[in-house]
Amino acid sequence: MPWKRMLVLVALGWGLFHFVIAPPAEVVATDIGEHHPLPADRPLPSLEEAPRQNDLPAGQRRLTVEGLDLVVVPRATFELQARVLSSRAYRLGRESRISPLDLALGWGPMAEERVLAALEISQRNRWYYWRSEAAPPIPPREISRHSGNMHMLAGDAMTLKRLESLEAGDRVTLRGHLVDVEEGGWRWRTSTSRTDTGRGACEIVLVDSLTVD
Repeated sequence: MPWKRMLVLVALGWGLFHFVIAPPAEVVATDIGEHHPLPADRPLPSLEEAPRQNDLPAGQRRLTVEGLDLVVVPRATFELQARVLSSRAYRLGRESRISPLDLALGWGPMAEERVLAALEISQRNRWYYWRSEAAPPIPPREISRHSGNMHMLAGDAMTLKRLESLEAGDRVTLRGHLVDVEEGGWRWRTSTSRTDTGRGACEIVLVDSLTVD
C-alpha cells in the first residue's frame, strides 16, 4: 500500500475514533455556577410545577473538556423536579463527547402513575418518543408541555456517574443552567421553551446539582 494512502487511512481512523466513537469526555472545569448562582435558600420546585427558568444576559464562559476548546454560553438558570421517564446513553456523534446521556423527564400530569402506565416511552437519535395503544390519557399537547428530552452536560465526573445511574421511575431534582455549546464553527443550541416541538426542542442542561428522592 502506498505510504501516502496509508497515512490518509490512519488519519481518517484517528478522526473517526475521536469524533464519532470515542468515549465521552468529562467536563473538568467550569465556573458558570459561580457567576450565575442559584440562591441556596430558595425553595426547590415541586413535582407538580413546570421547570423554573430565569433568562440570563448574553455572555460567554470558557469550559475545558478533555483538551478541547469549547465555548459554553449560559442562556438561563434552570431548576426542576421531575420523574425520569427514560434514560439513554449515546456514544456516536460529536454531541456525545459533550453530552453522553439524555434524560426524558416528566412533571405535572406526566409524573402521575395513571398517565405513565398508559404510555410507552422510548428514546433514540437524541429524541424522546411516546405512544399509546388506546387514546392517550391526557391530550398530546399536554404531554409535550409537561415532558421533555434533555441533553445532560455534567459539571464533574461525580455528577456524570450519578446521572448515568438514574432509571425510569426515579424522582430527581436538578439545578443548573440551559446552555449553548460552540466549537469552532459548530454550534449546538438549547431550547428555552417548554412548548416547542420538533427539531431544536430539546434542552441542553449543565447540571450543577442533582438529588434523587
